[in-house]
Amino acid sequence: MLRAVLVDDERPALKALEHLLSQYPNVEIAGSFTDIEKALKLIKNGNIHLLFLDIDMPKQNGIEIAKKIHRQNSNIEIVFVTAYQQFALDAFEVKAIDYVMKPVSKKRLDSTIERLARNSQAINCLAVGQSQTDFLNQLLAKTNIDPEAAFLQAAELGINFAKPFSMYFLLPAGGNKQARTSFISKLISEPGFMAWETPHGIGILDYTITTPNNTKELELANAKNIKAIAAGYFPETKVILGIAEYNPNLESFADRYVQARNTAVIAARMVAHSAVYHFLDSCFLPVLDQYINNHNCDALIDRTIGKILEYDRLNSTDLFPTMEQIFFNNSLQEVANTLFVHYKTITFRKQSIEKVLGISLNSFSGRTMLGVALTIYYLKNIPALSCD
Repeated sequence: MLRAVLVDDERPALKALEHLLSQYPNVEIAGSFTDIEKALKLIKNGNIHLLFLDIDMPKQNGIEIAKKIHRQNSNIEIVFVTAYQQFALDAFEVKAIDYVMKPVSKKRLDSTIERLARNSQAINCLAVGQSQTDFLNQLLAKTNIDPEAAFLQAAELGINFAKPFSMYFLLPAGGNKQARTSFISKLISEPGFMAWETPHGIGILDYTITTPNNTKELELANAKNIKAIAAGYFPETKVILGIAEYNPNLESFADRYVQARNTAVIAARMVAHSAVYHFLDSCFLPVLDQYINNHNCDALIDRTIGKILEYDRLNSTDLFPTMEQIFFNNSLQEVANTLFVHYKTITFRKQSIEKVLGISLNSFSGRTMLGVALTIYYLKNIPALSCD
């Protein structure tokens, strides 16, 4: 069943279209509106597959409305219904499925519904995909998973939890919604992979590794192939893949996701030479992973990173990015080159950082404490995924 919303500023035209569409058993009219804001609210909150949209309306242009809707949900099919021919090219550019001239005839609408029916299988697949996404993201939020219940629900949604899998997390948090959707569609078309959009990036399950032997090497190789695919969909954005420690137990699903996500977040900051990074290669991250949510960590951040951030805010300085680069580079000269400032400026900033913190950046204890604080700060400030 296709759930449709109708929008037209002329009520007689709206009623006529309602009457015609009511004759199709595979179309359910979820709402008819002369007010676009009310229509947008229903589209946002309801499970809507199809929008019949007028173009020339007094308050808003239908083409611009279609662009706005597609930014929110690129899966909604749009049929423009208009008395004007000159908008056809614009309609094509926003990927409308059809362009119907007023007054709408039953014969003309037949061809529209037939075209939509041919796409109905794809629409159903997308609906299942959203159900899978919702289910997997619910698992990510659970501290305790009932394996038996999860197995049954997953099986109903076509997710195989009976077979071991590796867990990856892909940044970017950037990239537009359409690019992420296209990448996910491409990846799940590859044998042995499943992908879905999480609150902070893209989660990936890899079912191709069937033996516990050499899993890390196999995961790294597969992740590099995934990264190569992703690069084609996010050409303007740095693509990073984090890989969780291999663990076949479903109870560890949420923990493994956090491992993969945190590994990618740290790699994006600290490992500029590599786009693929494994949890087991992340130095002290396996240790920190046990303490990230500890209240003492907040106190550590407040008395280190917090002091620098507050100093920058009050004095309009750049001590925090300078401190980052001191950790990421091998020498102060490299820091100067990276930030495009003079070497003496970096030396002065380093001295200012040490003065604010009361810590020497040359000492092992000082660098260790600040390195831990910086890492935890990154993991506590992971940005949510953009909906644009």
